[in-house]
Amino acid sequence: MSEEFKAIVDSSFDNGTPLWLYTKDYIYGVIPLDPEGNRWKEVSYTFDDPEEPLIIKERNADLTFQFVLEEVEKGTAFYVEDLKVVKIKDFAKSLDNKPGPEKLRALINELINNSQEYSENLPIIKSKEELGILKEKL
Repeated sequence: MSEEFKAIVDSSFDNGTPLWLYTKDYIYGVIPLDPEGNRWKEVSYTFDDPEEPLIIKERNADLTFQFVLEEVEKGTAFYVEDLKVVKIKDFAKSLDNKPGPEKLRALINELINNSQEYSENLPIIKSKEELGILKEKL
């Protein structure tokens, strides 16, 4: 199963910038499946799940945006004590009038490029060169 996950990680930048968050218990990612950002693959890999550590879903951009917000506000916030959830919600709200692919890409870019605005310790992959961090966790 981890070989499948590694292959997903390796190809995650093929159609644009993915979002990868990691904690001591799991890795969460959303990966664009087309260059326009209309379809996304949502991936979670839970380290201590012997039955089904890798879960993969495919969704449109609007639904993926909702799931990313939920993951950051609830999942990641549980592990990152200084995460400024209200500030992330405010940024997301500023994207309300944009189409799904644009909203999702803007949120991902904001979290990657301005992560220090939201946490001193946001466990996020910022570039293709950092993908090894995810594979080391397996």
